Order: sequence, then C-alpha cells, then structure tokens
Amino acid sequence: MSSDITNQVVRRQYLAHNGEDLLSQVHRIVCLVTPNSFIAAGFHPSGEVLIINSSTIEASSWNAQFIEDEFVQDPLLAVPEMIQGVFLAPVKGLIIPDELYQNDALAKQWLQKTFFCEAEEQINVSASEKNQLHCVFSFPSSIAKIFEQYTSGLQIVPLQNNHFKNSVAAAHLLQCTISDGYALATLHHQQQLKWQQCFEYQNAEDIVYQLTAACNEVGVDVHSYPLYANTTSVEQHIVLQKFRDYLPNTESKKAGISEIIAPEWSSTIQLFQQLYTCV
Repeated sequence: MSSDITNQVVRRQYLAHNGEDLLSQVHRIVCLVTPNSFIAAGFHPSGEVLIINSSTIEASSWNAQFIEDEFVQDPLLAVPEMIQGVFLAPVKGLIIPDELYQNDALAKQWLQKTFFCEAEEQINVSASEKNQLHCVFSFPSSIAKIFEQYTSGLQIVPLQNNHFKNSVAAAHLLQCTISDGYALATLHHQQQLKWQQCFEYQNAEDIVYQLTAACNEVGVDVHSYPLYANTTSVEQHIVLQKFRDYLPNTESKKAGISEIIAPEWSSTIQLFQQLYTCV
C-alpha cells in the first residue's frame, strides 16, 4: 500500500502483487463516487482485485473538479472502455416500493419534496426488480457530465443496489458501508426492507447508534442479526475495528473470488468484489 497527500487530496493505493505489471492485467474497472472521495478498482479476468486507487478530498462535498482531475490523472483509467460500472453513494435518496411507484417523474417530485435539490442537481431513478422497489437519488449534474464525457454515457447507479442484491436470499440482514464521513446502512427484516439511510458520522459510536436505533424501531436486537460491514477505502479501517468492538457480530461479506493479502484493505476489497458482480 502507498499513500500521497497533495493539495488536501489524500491518495491511497492497494496492489495485489509487487514487482509485476498489474496494469496490463486489468480487464475491467469499477468506480465508486462518494460525497468526498473517488475510488477505482481494477480487476483481473478471474475477478481478482489487482489495483485500488482511492482519493479523498478534505473538507469538501461533491467537488466535480476533484473527480475529473483524479479521473484524468489516474493511469488505471487510461482506457475508459474498461470501466464497466460507476456506483454513487447518494446523500439524498428515497426508496419507493413498486406498489407505490407510478413513474419516474412522480418519483423525482417526491424526492424534491423531501430534500432541497438545487437546480444543477441531477435526479436518477434506479429499479431493483428482484427487490420490487425503485431508488430515486440526486447528485450534481456536473459529476454525471464527467462520466458521460469519459465513458460514453455509462449509467451511474446507487450504491444501495449492492445492499439490495445481498438481501435477496436473506430473511434478516443488517448491512453498513462506511465511507469517509458518511455511512450507508440498510435493514431487512422478514425479507422486507424496513430501513435504509445515508448519514454523516464523526466516529464509530455514531454509526452504532444509528443501527441500534433502526433495529429498536423494528423491535429487534442489533446484536441478534447478521451484520455485514465494509469500507470504501483503507482510511476507514480503524473506524471499522472500533465498530466491531461494539458489535462483535459484524462480519465482512466475502465474494469468494480471491484471498486478500493486505488485512487493512480486506473490507474494501470485499466491497469491490461485490460491486464487480453487480455490473
């Protein structure tokens, strides 16, 4: 692992092997955008994660110039045709069950009535047929234009899709994805989505409080559920360790693709292995 700090941008890198030309072995790339970070993972044809490049900007949220600069400068992204998926962790989002969903236009109106959406924000609707719901979410249109320009209009999908995919075969499941300053959590009870939220946090205790409160609302003990947690970058490794001190039932949901040689990166690698199967 290597790191670099330039102009308030913190860069981390994971390499699966040393002394090899890993870039030449990459055949598929998955990108993840959060309010203050941009992460790209390169995969071997076998599905093994070969490279992860993570960049975080300090004291900022949805900085399109930062995203574009990282995209253009990252050698991993030199061949945009290899980018197969772009995931985004939305702060503003609603989950609409199919029985309430009528059309995209009305779904977007519901989001605008729930959150303040600025004129330059883009609102997308993503359907999850297996879960029988729609996710409507917003983010700056300037970020959408970056991926339209460099990836020939590859569709941006919400990070929630990964949580929904994991829940299909589970009757009870609590999931949490921790990024820098934000956490995305989802609770399924009796094969039904009961709660989903993206929220800010200052420490592990904030995340534990949110999950505990959600479980209490449903009437279950947070310690009695399968709880899967992962991180978007190695920077949240310490937060996840502290998180596990409070919730020892926490596991990392493995995709079963490869062995992980850097333990501090394990939860991030497992997240991207899951995203790999979603594209």
